[in-house]
Amino acid sequence: MNGRFEYIVAFVFLLVVLLLTSYLFLYDDFVSESEEKITGIISFLAIGFGVFQFWINELNTDRRKLYDLRYNTYKEFIFHIDGISEILNVEMMGDEIGSIHNLVSRLMNKANRIKSDINLNGDFLFPYLYLKPETESILSIINRILIRTDEFRMNLESTNNKSKEIARSFLHSTERMQWNNEIREYLSELHTSKYDFYRALRTYF
Repeated sequence: MNGRFEYIVAFVFLLVVLLLTSYLFLYDDFVSESEEKITGIISFLAIGFGVFQFWINELNTDRRKLYDLRYNTYKEFIFHIDGISEILNVEMMGDEIGSIHNLVSRLMNKANRIKSDINLNGDFLFPYLYLKPETESILSIINRILIRTDEFRMNLESTNNKSKEIARSFLHSTERMQWNNEIREYLSELHTSKYDFYRALRTYF
């Protein structure tokens, strides 16, 4: 809306220049000689059109810069959200979790990056993005993934501390199976929700 208003003001300025030129040189007889009238009209219009063109160029430059910033941030959102899916899919396809602490840490880094980008750009690039239902939905799913994965970590640690070595492998497999089943559902939700979130981001372009 602000961008449109600035363009409207620029065109109003041009209209004022045209009306003022017409009034001064055609109706008010600001100058009496024909040659002076022609020179005055050309000079006024040249200055007016020059200022108008410079103004429009500045607005277009600012708009392109804003578009580039939004597009780069948009790609960052895609990178980090898809990164969460990729991290989980790789771990779920393996026979066992390589390092549960590393898994939780990587997921938290991605989640924190997404939340930071939403908070940092909620006033300038994507105004009130944090209030949109699409944003709340995707953050809720990511938060549930983090909570469930951290529960998985704690359960594995508890099993390591309390269970005998013979039962540990069985309990690890059971915990992993439960985690896989729940995370698979969360990933399905994330897959649907992320496209709604991306569409919400594209409304700012």
